[in-house]
Amino acid sequence: MRSVKLWVFAAFVAGALAGLAVPSLTAPSKVSAEERKADLKSHWRNHDGHWSYYDDRDKQWYYTDGSHWYCHEGESWKVYKFDKKFGGEGFERGEYKVPGVDVKIELPRHKIYIP
Repeated sequence: MRSVKLWVFAAFVAGALAGLAVPSLTAPSKVSAEERKADLKSHWRNHDGHWSYYDDRDKQWYYTDGSHWYCHEGESWKVYKFDKKFGGEGFERGEYKVPGVDVKIELPRHKIYIP
């Protein structure tokens, strides 16, 4: 009888410890204001399997598939026409020209990182 009480007590303690651990595992991580601010600076990020560039001045994401440049304007990717601040200074476009309206381009479908 004593061993049964000991097993019941051990099970109760294990259950209580597990109950304390679960909320800490499922609680959202607390990100400091400094970390959020660092996320907003211009940076490259691999998200959804693609490298994209976030430009702090334009407050939007940029992506290239190696042939064309795209920008994400909040809802979807669009062909980038180099009309924003990104690509205007310190960026060499080389021979790249924005494709004309008659050129069929398949836009990227991957998501962007939203902190």
